[in-house]
Amino acid sequence: MLIRALRRPISHDALFWILQASGWGMFGLIVLGFMLVQEPLKPAIFDSCLLVVSGFVLTSLYRYLYRRWRRLETPLPVIALGIGVLGVIGVPLWYEPQILLTRLASASHPSWVAMVPNYEDIPAHAWLQWGTVLFGWSFLYFGINDWISLQSERRRAATAELSAQAARLRALQSQLQPHFLFNTLNSVSSLILDNRPATAVSMIAKLGDLLRLSLQTSDTPQIPLEEEIAFLNHYLEIEKMRFSDRLQYRFDIAPEARRALVPTLLLQPLVENAVRHGILPLAKGGTVAVIARVEEQRLKLRIEDDGKGLGRASEKPPYGFGLANVAQRLHELFGNQAVLVIGRGASGGVTIDIDVPLTAAMAGPARGPSAPGS
Repeated sequence: MLIRALRRPISHDALFWILQASGWGMFGLIVLGFMLVQEPLKPAIFDSCLLVVSGFVLTSLYRYLYRRWRRLETPLPVIALGIGVLGVIGVPLWYEPQILLTRLASASHPSWVAMVPNYEDIPAHAWLQWGTVLFGWSFLYFGINDWISLQSERRRAATAELSAQAARLRALQSQLQPHFLFNTLNSVSSLILDNRPATAVSMIAKLGDLLRLSLQTSDTPQIPLEEEIAFLNHYLEIEKMRFSDRLQYRFDIAPEARRALVPTLLLQPLVENAVRHGILPLAKGGTVAVIARVEEQRLKLRIEDDGKGLGRASEKPPYGFGLANVAQRLHELFGNQAVLVIGRGASGGVTIDIDVPLTAAMAGPARGPSAPGS
């Protein structure tokens, strides 16, 4: 219960009274130390307590005025002038009640008073010392409140940015879902037209599994890599049912990479591009591979194929929508810490390398394929 209470955010009023009490308490201990050099114990304690209590009450009254100034957004020059005036007026308001209470105490408790003061002009050292304390308290009050306001504004801005980022990521993710589902439905219709109804029925079952996985992650910006691989495996199984031996695929996922978080549907558009633009244009087909490693607290992903390749050096890859979507989501999540590089494979084809900071999900049972597809 105590730990939960400590974790709760403290209110603005509670924080003021905690700082007010602790600040004046420390001030009282310092004053008591000086008083003990000049007076016996009881008068030193009495004078210190009187100074602290009267200062505590006076500055607490100042707070209500300062709060009004802040609420009305009083200009800074006016606030500075007001602090100066109150710093001067505050010295007699602080000094005279102490004189009165000391004289009253001398009559009822003589041992508490070392010297009975007279009503006379306020000493110069009192103007200097107590005026400095009042000025310091006022500047601390405004300084701490401005710092708290700045931190609150930063938290609100950070929360708003996170909400906006999540909305942008969901929008980008939602662009992909109808895109690959439309392509998969095209594959089903192609099988029916090819008079392969049994295969089409099997593909529809696979499509149902794919839809289920898609719905489970529809509102999740990031998922463990093993779940992304499971989703990708369903997609490739559907494609392989249509293209048979022309399409081969394999997964090479390091165990320590399986729980790494990645943007949902990060790999599917890249693999789809590799299949449609790299492998299927070749009569013999080819192989697409998904590789994942963890090195120096970074997740390194590679999509590679041995298909058509990039062609001329000046030719841009025909991966416009999928690649642009992936690049934008990586930038939203990781900023300049994300790296995406397109290159030529050693045996032809295209490689896409993604390098992002490693963020691991909570431990859980490993899922997803680790063997080549067949």
